[in-house]
Amino acid sequence: MKKLLLLFCLYFTGISFVSVNQSPVAFSDQPQQSLKRQQDHLQPNIQSTVKEETTGELITPDAISHEQGACYVARLALPRSADRKSKSNCVLLEDGKPLSHPHARHQLIREQGKGHYSHWTSTTLYFSASDSSDPRTNGKKYELVNRESYTEKQSSFVLTAAQSAIQLPAFPDRKIQPVKLTWQNLDSQNKVALHWNREGDPDLTSQDAMLASILTPAMKEEEKALAIWKFLVDWRYHFTPAEQGDELHDPVKFLNVYGYGFCDDCATNFAVLARKAGLRSRVWGLSGHVVAEAFYDGRWHMFDPDHQAVYRNQQGIIAGVEELAKHPELITKTPHDPIGSPSQLIADLYTSTDNNRASERQPHIKDSTLSPVLEPLDRVEFRFTKSEYVHQKNKTEKSRPPVAGNGTLNRTIRQFQSLKQTAPNQRQWHLSWSYVLLKGTLELELKTNAPTPTVFVSLDAKTWHQLEGVLTNQTLAISLDQWIHKQPTAVYGCFIRIENSNGADPAKFIKQLDSEWIFQFAPRALAHVQSAQNQFEMKLNPPPPKKGKGLKVQLVWKETK
Repeated sequence: MKKLLLLFCLYFTGISFVSVNQSPVAFSDQPQQSLKRQQDHLQPNIQSTVKEETTGELITPDAISHEQGACYVARLALPRSADRKSKSNCVLLEDGKPLSHPHARHQLIREQGKGHYSHWTSTTLYFSASDSSDPRTNGKKYELVNRESYTEKQSSFVLTAAQSAIQLPAFPDRKIQPVKLTWQNLDSQNKVALHWNREGDPDLTSQDAMLASILTPAMKEEEKALAIWKFLVDWRYHFTPAEQGDELHDPVKFLNVYGYGFCDDCATNFAVLARKAGLRSRVWGLSGHVVAEAFYDGRWHMFDPDHQAVYRNQQGIIAGVEELAKHPELITKTPHDPIGSPSQLIADLYTSTDNNRASERQPHIKDSTLSPVLEPLDRVEFRFTKSEYVHQKNKTEKSRPPVAGNGTLNRTIRQFQSLKQTAPNQRQWHLSWSYVLLKGTLELELKTNAPTPTVFVSLDAKTWHQLEGVLTNQTLAISLDQWIHKQPTAVYGCFIRIENSNGADPAKFIKQLDSEWIFQFAPRALAHVQSAQNQFEMKLNPPPPKKGKGLKVQLVWKETK
């Protein structure tokens, strides 16, 4: 199944996020923060900064083929403006130095070589080495780099109401790429749960919220099934799942934490949501693919979110798996399916019935809700353009998902007396987070002459693992990276136990505990600035107290023509 999918299903929709190196060029003189507030409706000012970005693509020997004479052709993965329609802005580097003859005619490249090149199409480079040698074997490094200016914009504001509407302008004639979203709880006493959404986007915080966003009471059963199918088509892409099992079969995690998976993940999520909507549903394992079915009007109907396909018979009824096995012409009437896979190959999956099995198994998941809770003075930053780390328990997959985001949660404990005391010499802290944790560090600031405590970690507060730390200038630094990595499944929180071997309460000897956690999120699912209308809503629960400092929000995005 995986082999077929990797060959024919590596297709995804949504927004692409590219990491860049940024250097400031000029700065805006607009105010740092200014709000016009009218009954919880905010229209924050926007700062602008002109910057440059450099993107580069390393050209490997296996991407190069010989054309004629001294000319070689390289296949490019990153599409950019090229010479065929206008002059390319890209520069070809050989061992870090620019080759001196860009935009060259192809015949000149063939006949003269000596570093002549042409970035001809968005994915094709015609070039020659500086000494006209074979770039596949000459041991030199070739990289195509592109430097372009863009405008980085940001908007910062503070929310102090239970519910706020934030209005930013639309940018219909600009390309928008989100960069960063930051939340900071300015209150030193009260925690707050957040509900952040963008008008026009479905609410992805729970199964009920998803269905309320895409279904209406007047819908017929087929309309409900089609709406759920289309919803999954739009909000995920095909890539190797982070792990096997039911981790990705929870729609809340599937869409908010990851945003990608295989056909079985899509089919199971369809079945989960369909059942939640009142439809009977099941999953079919074919000999190389997995699809879902919904039962209504007295029969089964097939829905394939991963291949974005449904097939109707001559009566206009959506066919089921068993009908497609008997009538593969319903599939092969077009040469390819919606994502480009050969229709005959897809039809063969249905007609090879010996290995096809249906299952109405209920995945072992909780009816979870995405509601990030910020403790006093917490700060969380979502980075849309960087995914240095990902949760990956599938050892067969070596590459990273093409669209993934990393975030950082900073949490500080200043009042150790408030932590649960599990023994006279022990204090226990429980961390819980809405997104999968990838890395973690603790720093315990000790009082002068304080004994060095021992620190343990646990998933369930039953089985404990001792952590090693490094003491420097009364600060004990501890990494949880290896412990997180060794866990068999995704980690969304842990228990930290701190104890003193001399029997004394550790709260008497610790000034504060600083922690930093790296997590993964799905950039597509987190509300961000786009080219179209940008009306955001933030709900805070409980509402900030009258004298509370509220929640600081910062949005950063990149804008190009």
